[in-house]
Amino acid sequence: MPIPKIAQESITPPGSDRPGPVDIVEQFSVAKLIALHLIPGALVTAAFVILAPLVRAAGLPPIAALLAAILLVLVPVELGLVLRSVRRDGLAAALPYRQRLARREWVLLVPVLVVAAFVGFGVHRLVEPWLLAHLFGWLPEWFVFPVPVGGINDYSTGSWIVTLGAFLLLNGVIGPVVEELYFRGFLLPRMERLGRWAPLVNVTLFSIYHFWSPWQIVARILGIGPMVYAVRWKRNVYLGMAVHCALNTIAFVLTTSSVLLRV
Repeated sequence: MPIPKIAQESITPPGSDRPGPVDIVEQFSVAKLIALHLIPGALVTAAFVILAPLVRAAGLPPIAALLAAILLVLVPVELGLVLRSVRRDGLAAALPYRQRLARREWVLLVPVLVVAAFVGFGVHRLVEPWLLAHLFGWLPEWFVFPVPVGGINDYSTGSWIVTLGAFLLLNGVIGPVVEELYFRGFLLPRMERLGRWAPLVNVTLFSIYHFWSPWQIVARILGIGPMVYAVRWKRNVYLGMAVHCALNTIAFVLTTSSVLLRV
């Protein structure tokens, strides 16, 4: 069934706290939403597992396999589905959450949401060691710690330079932009019939989608949840991109610092 062209109606969707003009797009079924949220993550994780031995044999750290999975699977699958919708239905219908934000809103919201994410992930760090030890101890070490802090010197400086460069490009910029286009730009508006529950369902499925780090499901809900609510509140997918890129770039800086201190 084709996605209908966008229509403007002065209605308040069930459970919405934002009356006025609302972008109306096709609302996906629960089964379709689950499939579209989770299948890309399963494919990325499968690619990560398949590529890890090859990457390590080439003298690169395991994180390089996940970066390759982002390039070879995540980007083509998620961006491909978004572009397919854009070509078929037009930009306005495919990605309705593109309302403008005032400069003061950018200046206020991005730092607040970044701090909220750090608080959420920080709180979860209190229980993460227990989760890894008691629920996920069966996973191989390279899967749990793709950046092997204790084995930094097992890889050459050149290998780390290549890997960290790819980390910044793929995990710091390209990956987050594509994920936000897909999960918040494309999927979240198609959950609007869930009302206030839509952001929670979206961030929960997004967290589960990260099959390559299942011990962080609750961490992502806590950390990313405020951002998802803000994207829906402001109807602006670019806000999610800015926050997501900022968080992943900070992760890059922290990872690079850990590596450089041990090389």
